[in-house]
Amino acid sequence: MNTRLKLLIAVLTLMTAHLVASASPIGGLDQRGMAMLGIALLALVYWSTECVPIPVTGLIVMLLLTLYGIFPFSKSVSFIASKVNILIIAGLVISAALSTHKLDKLLGLKVLSLVGVRVHMVVLGMMLATALISMLMSNTAAAALMAPVAVSILSMVGAKSGESNLGKALMIGIAYAATIGGIGTPVGTPPVPITIGNIESSLGIRISFVKWMIWGVPIVLALTLTAWRVLLLLYPPEREVKTVSREAIERELRSMGPLTLAQKRTIALMALAVILWLIEPLAVLLLSGQQWVLDWTYVVSLLVIMLFFMPGIGVLEAKQISELDWGVVFLVAGGLALGEGLRETGILKLIADSLKSPLQAYPPSLVSVIIAAISVLGITVICSITATSATMVPLAISVAKTLGMDPRTSAVVAVAAGLASCYAFLLPANTPPNAITYSYGYFKSYEMAKAGVIVILAGIALIIVIMPLVSLLI
Repeated sequence: MNTRLKLLIAVLTLMTAHLVASASPIGGLDQRGMAMLGIALLALVYWSTECVPIPVTGLIVMLLLTLYGIFPFSKSVSFIASKVNILIIAGLVISAALSTHKLDKLLGLKVLSLVGVRVHMVVLGMMLATALISMLMSNTAAAALMAPVAVSILSMVGAKSGESNLGKALMIGIAYAATIGGIGTPVGTPPVPITIGNIESSLGIRISFVKWMIWGVPIVLALTLTAWRVLLLLYPPEREVKTVSREAIERELRSMGPLTLAQKRTIALMALAVILWLIEPLAVLLLSGQQWVLDWTYVVSLLVIMLFFMPGIGVLEAKQISELDWGVVFLVAGGLALGEGLRETGILKLIADSLKSPLQAYPPSLVSVIIAAISVLGITVICSITATSATMVPLAISVAKTLGMDPRTSAVVAVAAGLASCYAFLLPANTPPNAITYSYGYFKSYEMAKAGVIVILAGIALIIVIMPLVSLLI
């Protein structure tokens, strides 16, 4: 897309958004609600076409929220300091440390030595590893740890940023696998505990850790394999990508020599970060009297950032802070601000209320599918799987009760909504793992969306398949 076309799309979209924002209120919305519709339209077009750099769109969203009176300026920009962004910055710092001390290359070589040298298996191996890690820690942290390893592998095989199909498949695959893996356990991603909590508080049905894993892990495996095949079909690795023999890998590993002191420190700090992220459930149990422990992941992420720069302990210099990709912070902030604006203006509640009556004519199984589909669409607009699940799971339970379903059936509908709330596969702004991998420049937003549509449809089909098992175990 050339510069003139980008400018034309940007200007026309801005004008259209203003017309929507200035139009007479409809459908029970007030003028602030109409303004929010206009801002949401602009954000979707800008993020999907990249007519404006994606991080800049995040800033534009925050500016428009202020100019149209949705939020005061202080609240609009407060999303930049969101606790989610602390976790993302921790991931960027770890990535910078790995790159500075050439550990990303070492990890990449180790991965290649384990999964083999065929590019198809490299993509699968990296996706499975990311999904496994994401079951045990934040999906954002999993993406932040695995993305630099993937970049190192791409560099070794000569895959160019923005051009290589292998680069597109591998980097989008890392993002997808991080999101998919979180579905496997109640600690992998926020929508899962949100779903479990809503079912217990509203329906009195308790879902244990193991019970969730019985249906969560099969979905992770099936959807990871599906995403892998979809990505390789859409972006078949080019023939000119260099192949690397096992002998060459072993030779390269030997040439790197023993670990330096800085490398050992980096590994120790990274291991500490992983351990701290993993022990969150134990920390919450042991420190239940402390209010801050509820934000354990974000508190320890801030600690990790400090340690990497601490004299005598850290492995990075203060000047390297300016070299981090701060654009991803603005991207996530814009997505969070957009979702909050839609809730604040009542647009989400209006949608929820309008769903109850039309769904009365459908059986529970079809209601589950419809709710799942709406949840997926909700992610695209809300740009937060946490906010989507917090909205859609209570909605699903409310709709199920309104339709006269018993508690067990209502719980099944809620699980469908919770699972679908994790399907953030369309845009880089939809979830932090997408934003992290996008920041490396290996794929465009529309390239992720093209694969995302297919993976989402496959994910909804998996929900249909898994529902009988969920119903049996609830």
